[in-house]
Amino acid sequence: MDQIIAERQMRRRRTRRRGLVALLGAVSLLTIGTGTISLAQFTDNAASTWAFTAGTIDISTSPTVFTAVNPMMPGDNSTQALTVTNAGTGDLRWSLSVAATNTLGSALQLTIKTQDGGGGCAAFTGTSVLAATTLNAAALGSSTQGAQAGDRNLAAGASEVLCFRVSLPLTTGNALQGITSAATFTFDAEQTANNP
Repeated sequence: MDQIIAERQMRRRRTRRRGLVALLGAVSLLTIGTGTISLAQFTDNAASTWAFTAGTIDISTSPTVFTAVNPMMPGDNSTQALTVTNAGTGDLRWSLSVAATNTLGSALQLTIKTQDGGGGCAAFTGTSVLAATTLNAAALGSSTQGAQAGDRNLAAGASEVLCFRVSLPLTTGNALQGITSAATFTFDAEQTANNP
């Protein structure tokens, strides 16, 4: 009888061991399964793009060379149209400075008007932009950054026609006979946006 009891106990132990092994195996499978499930999450993402292009400030003038005046006698004047164009994408303000050579450049007088008076530049009846001043060192506005007195504003893509008149005063003396002067007109432009 002891032997029967011992065999039954052994069977129970084997059954328990098998049950314990089966339970451990099932728990292991569940753990592995849970890990697999947690790695298979739904995901999503989105992206937005934003492009930037810097604006341009681009001033040009036409003609780039005025027609030469020769000979110029005391009391004579020459008037020519000049178009200032903003070929850039930003509004700008511009100024003008003039450098003329020799003593003739200091005797000549420059006057600038707009072309809005009717009859074009030949009539020279537009609004005064620059009163008669010595050609050499003449200036309209200032190239100093920011808005200055005399600076002219020009919207992007716009242009304006100005009438430039250079005069040799009637009082010019003999010392200037035969002298030649060349004048360089420099147009400086800057943005108006964020630049008071």
